[in-house]
Amino acid sequence: MQSGVLILGLEGKVALVFGVASEDSIAWAICQRLAQAGCKLYLGYQKRFMSRIFQLKDKLPEISGFYPLDVGSDITTAEFFTEFSKENPDLKVDIMVHAIGFAPRECFDRHILFVDDDAINTAITISANSLQRIMRHAMPYLNNNSSTITLTYAASTRYVPNYGVMSIAKAALESWTRELACQLGPEGHRLNAISSGPIKTIAAGGIPGFDKILDHVEENSPLRRNVNQDDVAGCTVWLASNLSSGVTGQCIHVDAGYSSTMVPGSIMGDK
Repeated sequence: MQSGVLILGLEGKVALVFGVASEDSIAWAICQRLAQAGCKLYLGYQKRFMSRIFQLKDKLPEISGFYPLDVGSDITTAEFFTEFSKENPDLKVDIMVHAIGFAPRECFDRHILFVDDDAINTAITISANSLQRIMRHAMPYLNNNSSTITLTYAASTRYVPNYGVMSIAKAALESWTRELACQLGPEGHRLNAISSGPIKTIAAGGIPGFDKILDHVEENSPLRRNVNQDDVAGCTVWLASNLSSGVTGQCIHVDAGYSSTMVPGSIMGDK
């Protein structure tokens, strides 16, 4: 029987991962799973998280490089790939993970009618449009049959209290995923989104009432639990591998089945 590494076909593959902020990051769990599968990792990080990244880098010997990246700027995004190429001449990328999301505090603190344009634009630029910007600059460095995975949330299609502007940003991100998948598919590149259930991370901690959302999903999802970072990482590795070679332009729910429900059984007293 072949080993899991051989079945996945990821041994020696090169992965760029954007969005690691701490050990609790979904992106960090993805790094660990990709490393276990035999990938060589390169990280793009925000300068404000630099000290955390430096503390983490020695925990995974598969991390071969890491470079600062501000996806809100076309110039600094281009600089990331220039620096990557300079230090790794002729190296091509097989996998990219876009685990980036940000909205200014006022997007959560104000009624959505009164959030300023600048805050809305920042949220959509960082959380959605950055996928297009990264892909544009990455194209010269991508191997044929590359796989890109981004992270979204069910608020893209349904109302979630207090998620506000980020709901619009996630809807835009999923639109970008479909559009880019169709435009780049003829060249062999795949793009997919994972819509995870709520997971406690640094970013999620800024959403008012987040703990109540966790409690609700745990009580009402078909599996009667919340998902965790490793659940999402497992799906990411599958999407990165040759096992999903016919999958692109999709939004795959990793949420303990919560997205399959409409009226939760708990209203009838079911447990």
